[in-house]
Amino acid sequence: MESFLRVADNKSRNNFVFDIFKLFEKFTLTYVYRGIFDPSLTDKILSLAETNMNLIGEVSKTQKRVYFVMVESLQNITRHQDVSQSKDNQAIFVVQNKDGKYGMASGNVIENEHIGSLQQKIDKINSLDTDSLKAYYKDVLENSGLSEKGGAGLGLIEIARRSGSKLYYSFKTISNKLSYFYFKTKIANESDSEQNSSLNGLRDLHQIANENNISMVYQGQFTHDNLKSLLTMTEGSVARTEVEYKRKATNVMVELLQNVCNHGAVLSEAVLGVPGVLVITTDNSGCSVMAGNYISKDKITKLSAKIDRANACALNELDAIYQEELMKDPEPGQKGAGLGFIDMRMKSSNKIDYTLVDFDSNFSFLSISVSIPF
Repeated sequence: MESFLRVADNKSRNNFVFDIFKLFEKFTLTYVYRGIFDPSLTDKILSLAETNMNLIGEVSKTQKRVYFVMVESLQNITRHQDVSQSKDNQAIFVVQNKDGKYGMASGNVIENEHIGSLQQKIDKINSLDTDSLKAYYKDVLENSGLSEKGGAGLGLIEIARRSGSKLYYSFKTISNKLSYFYFKTKIANESDSEQNSSLNGLRDLHQIANENNISMVYQGQFTHDNLKSLLTMTEGSVARTEVEYKRKATNVMVELLQNVCNHGAVLSEAVLGVPGVLVITTDNSGCSVMAGNYISKDKITKLSAKIDRANACALNELDAIYQEELMKDPEPGQKGAGLGFIDMRMKSSNKIDYTLVDFDSNFSFLSISVSIPF
């Protein structure tokens, strides 16, 4: 998967957004989170997954299997992650959905002294059939008890049982004390015998996330129904905890998400919602919120004029312009008061970066990026 790594070389942040969108689309990735995991964040990830499965009408049996495997995978990360880890060694969680076939992958730091026992457990699980797994789970539950970190491999056994898939893993040495543990499984259909044990794509994606300071990516359908779940999810990806900073970042996220829903183009009537991507990056200087979606070419002139006007204003002029726009009657067919770009500029104190990439005779791909300094 060499194309994974090409994205990291892109110097333009907004072409970067388009490349991320195409990358996730090509490899049917829907969600990536990288950072520190806690129970609150886990709940938000699960809420987003549940909302999106309901949105596409996923059958109840599949929803339950996906939900369970996600819970166990996220709990494994939360239990075993090193919260003092360096930026490059932060945990990562990935969700894939290819035509209703779900895959979950994760990565977290592990102490080298635990590799042998973990490897032994996974290899044992992979050697067993369905009935043997059930008996093994019972035996471990009755005879092994619970470890300090919440299990005796029971979660891994249950992931194998509920997913119907083998557990794939690899280790990357970090130091003489630590390694990075990559892990993935999929929700296998009864008629699906294809199993891909390669973890190269996950390693490459982890490298891209590290090199580009990615905290979160969501690629999929944007609707007003899943905006709340998306917003609660993105709030967790903002590294700073100060109330005022979080308020600014959340406000920018709201405006960008609404912009996608209100002005994004629907390329296929067979799919509910607007296809798009949301990317959040965090480094020492601040947080950047980026969104991308297709847009009808007949909307470009008006939209560009609004962004350019907001960018051209001095910061001390923005409040007066905001009040002026607020008092105007909305244009026919206009969704919202048209204040979003002015508000984003006010909250971020930075200009709004945007790029248009030609798609076909009717549509372009619009990328918008707003940086919010610490």
